Amino acid sequence: MGSLTSLKEMNPFANGSVGTEQGSEVSEDKGSGVSLSPSAFSGAEVNVNFDAGFAGAMRQAIMNDPYVLSAQNEAASAQARVLKTKSQKDFNYDAKLLGGIEDVTDEIAGVAAILSARRSVYDGGKIDAQVAADEYAARASEYVVTATQNERGVILANAWIELEQYRRLRNLIDSRLDVLDPLVSQLEAVAKSGAGDASQVAAAQRTVSMIRVTQTDVFEKYELAKIEFTTLFGQLPDSVRYDAALLAKELPTGEGSALLQAAPIVMARYNEYRSSEASLLSVKALERFDVGFEAKAQKPLGGSNYSSDESVGLVLTKTFYRGNQLKSQIDSAEAIAKSKAEQVRVTFRKGELELNSSRQMIASMGKAIVQARDNARITQDEISYLRKQLIIGGSTLESILSAEARLYDAQSKEIGFQAERRKAEVRILGLTGKLTTLLQL
Repeated sequence: MGSLTSLKEMNPFANGSVGTEQGSEVSEDKGSGVSLSPSAFSGAEVNVNFDAGFAGAMRQAIMNDPYVLSAQNEAASAQARVLKTKSQKDFNYDAKLLGGIEDVTDEIAGVAAILSARRSVYDGGKIDAQVAADEYAARASEYVVTATQNERGVILANAWIELEQYRRLRNLIDSRLDVLDPLVSQLEAVAKSGAGDASQVAAAQRTVSMIRVTQTDVFEKYELAKIEFTTLFGQLPDSVRYDAALLAKELPTGEGSALLQAAPIVMARYNEYRSSEASLLSVKALERFDVGFEAKAQKPLGGSNYSSDESVGLVLTKTFYRGNQLKSQIDSAEAIAKSKAEQVRVTFRKGELELNSSRQMIASMGKAIVQARDNARITQDEISYLRKQLIIGGSTLESILSAEARLYDAQSKEIGFQAERRKAEVRILGLTGKLTTLLQL
């Protein structure tokens, strides 16, 4: 796996604290797990506090996101599996209390206590390999938590971007119609007086009609954006705005390959691959013999005349024939390791494509925004000129209406271009894992 050499030299992921879902109902029965009430299946409502500003609201929404909470609990489970596997190298103690007939022929009956202890001395590396596999799996689950936080952060940010995009478009189209409606009324009045051209009135009405269709579409998308935002955050942000400047200044500018090697999702897949390699070694170690230290003591109780029995020493175990079981296990483990290696490559290539396309989108949208602003400025100058010319009969109301419609088109495009650029920026931050760092998660 030569292509993974550079990944193997990377620093391990620092383990973070694992959270638990707020508001879950825990049974009072000792040793019981988490129990859900019937209301839990409808989903807990999120209610983000926007007093802490944009970053604080995003952080709170991510921390309470059910996908993130699920990933954190999976990470806690993986950490527990590491401790469980490591405990196999410790002494294991068993105690039994038997009552009944101990020897049917000699008619011996009674009660006996049996104590036994065992500790592995040599197992061919099975436990060590399995511990390594579980540790890599636990590390992968921690990276999955970070990757999930970034993925959900991107979704939350996109919802905020779209909310502000359609709010701005709604306000823009309202302001344009406030200008256009009086102009249309003037044009209709002129046409009725017989001093105007009916075809000009019809053309102006078509222009306004098309804008009103656009207005309906914008209003509908704005309402949908509010619903999505409320679902994710619990309420609308009111005066708090999306902080595009905060995210833009933290965009990583380094070489894409280096950024992706440290990306949480790539590191998660890489550690899953290392876990599968260690699991393969653990399976292959089944061919070796085991040596264990064992001690056993049997003591009769309750007047039983059954003899005591004590034993202590080393026990060697070796399975000589398993049919095709061991070969099948090895083949399966090898196939899983190869599959995990390919998943690393696929994830890396997919991330490389997304990173490069997002960077290209940012560059393209930057140019498009400049062009849209230039068009809007030119159109505004044209409208000002046409209004002045209207007084002396050098222009018509229809030409002003047409220019006003073009102004809306240029300004609305600028808003759309800004939204696309912001989405590309947050995609890069989420992919490289910088979003959670920026939000101090």
